[in-house]
Amino acid sequence: MDPYQSPDNQSDMVVEAMVGRLEDRGEDERFNGFIDRYLSKVDVSEKGLVVDVGCGTGVVTRRLASRLPGSVRITGVDISERLLEVARPTADKRTEYVLADADSMPLPDGCAELVVMHTLISHVPDPAAILREGGRLLAPGGQLVVFDADYASTTYAIGDFEKGCRIDRKLLGAVVHNLDVCRRMPRIIKQAGLELSGHEGHVISEAGEGDFWLSSVRGFEKLIPALGILPEAEGCAWVEEMIGSH
Repeated sequence: MDPYQSPDNQSDMVVEAMVGRLEDRGEDERFNGFIDRYLSKVDVSEKGLVVDVGCGTGVVTRRLASRLPGSVRITGVDISERLLEVARPTADKRTEYVLADADSMPLPDGCAELVVMHTLISHVPDPAAILREGGRLLAPGGQLVVFDADYASTTYAIGDFEKGCRIDRKLLGAVVHNLDVCRRMPRIIKQAGLELSGHEGHVISEAGEGDFWLSSVRGFEKLIPALGILPEAEGCAWVEEMIGSH
């Protein structure tokens, strides 16, 4: 099972890897730039509520708080108490965190002007159900932002291409439930009874040295043995080759 579906049931090593990866992404200028980009295209009134669904350690929630007017209220929702324990100490006065499943949030209908799902949909068993629940929270004229990755095209290059493809699929398949969810998103949006108002694509590619993806490798260094993704020798060799090529 994708560990992001049930962080509180994972070992300390897995949670440590998850927290490290989430927080490392929050330090990346490109990652924060993506958040700023979609925030520039939405409207939230000074008294509005923004809900960050699947907030994890609060990386995106904190970015929302730093970019939106100080009177905007922000609620982060996550299924994991262990991740929220990391998030809560960083909250400002207008931010709260709620422990809840993304498909049944304890928030009233029409309460939010903006709902954000940042790298959530790729991890859930029923994406359409999660989008419907997000839509339930929207006030008239509200917007729901879905940001996610096409993990089916993600690759970590090693010397042997065929072997690399096999390892990529094992690694990504172990931590992401829906590898191709972005390709299916137009259909999922229709299933959820929502309307697609816009789409924008980005590519993150690194060559010669790593920053964004190197932190992912560091996470896999812990996840490979903890989740049994690869045989020990093969996992160690992959990590060494990735770090050695940095």
